[in-house]
Amino acid sequence: MPKPKTLTCQTCRSRELHEPLTPDEKKWLEGQLGNRIGDDFYKCVNGLPDGRICLNLRRHSVEKHFALTKRLPDKKE
Repeated sequence: MPKPKTLTCQTCRSRELHEPLTPDEKKWLEGQLGNRIGDDFYKCVNGLPDGRICLNLRRHSVEKHFALTKRLPDKKE
């Protein structure tokens, strides 16, 4: 299982702690993309000024994997 890493976040515009996706989050992203994904997706866990967590998604080796910023939903659907 991948470990948390400090990576750049395109939303926060700084280096922040990113955690690997949980199995439920990974399943959600696979449903959004329509295909299986590897273990190299991470979510930004930086706290935002409004009290929410960033949750921007990126791959370990690619900061801007998606054409538009993609983030996990605040609450699971």
